[in-house]
Amino acid sequence: MSQKEQFLFEVYVDIYTESGLLKYVHKSTANQGGSLDIEFSLPFDNSSDQSTGEVTIWNMSRVSANRIHQGDRVQIRAGYRNDIGIIFDGHIFRTTIPNFEDADQQYILRVVEGNEYRRNKDIKLTFGEGTNARTIINKITQKSGINLNIISMKENHVYKEGYSVDGSPFDALSEVAEDCHSALYYRRGQLTLRYMYDGNNTGTWQLNNGTGMISSPVMERRDDDWLKSEDNDGNGRYQYSVDSILNYRITTGEYVHIKSTFVDVNGTVISGEHSFDGTSPTTSLEIGVQ
Repeated sequence: MSQKEQFLFEVYVDIYTESGLLKYVHKSTANQGGSLDIEFSLPFDNSSDQSTGEVTIWNMSRVSANRIHQGDRVQIRAGYRNDIGIIFDGHIFRTTIPNFEDADQQYILRVVEGNEYRRNKDIKLTFGEGTNARTIINKITQKSGINLNIISMKENHVYKEGYSVDGSPFDALSEVAEDCHSALYYRRGQLTLRYMYDGNNTGTWQLNNGTGMISSPVMERRDDDWLKSEDNDGNGRYQYSVDSILNYRITTGEYVHIKSTFVDVNGTVISGEHSFDGTSPTTSLEIGVQ
């Protein structure tokens, strides 16, 4: 991406309130009518916990602020002119009181990704000896109403002594996913179950100095204590951290090829964050490598 294109950064925040849709737009180019200053910090990862972030909208009208309530859906798209994509889909879990900084009013939205399935009613299920994980997962989602996108499992684990659920269906799904050495996580708001190295990618993103890399990759060795296959958590043996100009395509589970002077490695995104401080749109990411 050229330096010129970076100056065409745009952000679109849609808030679905009971009284209708509120739309807020930020455009980095000058003389854009209706453009507001918008800042955000939106993390993502492959854990079952919902990622929480913050969005700041400057000089929102008081009438609009009063229309926003806890639980309202929020969708955020960002990118560069003619190349915009979703970076967040979730809801507001906490509202704040607008405050002034110098002459400008700021309104901070604290947002959480996806649906809060931990609040679903407890369930009771019993499975006989030799039942496999996929059968259990399908039954739990059917019984609980949890909308789960199953992409892959490293292992369709077989429960030789059977399996029972007596409590939170979400916690049971998380436990079964772990037994399959796979991850249960939210991907752009959609609860997803996936083995992080299954090869089901939509195309490996090339990250280098010419495509937006803005820091030198740093390697960190992960857990070495994998004497048995069951100790493998499915996240890889190595982890690389790097920063890029904001790229909406990069999110949990996407494949990235990092290439720099000293690093040339392929991996899958384990965690990261999309952020914008009003000046620099950035995506920080950590990839796992087998």
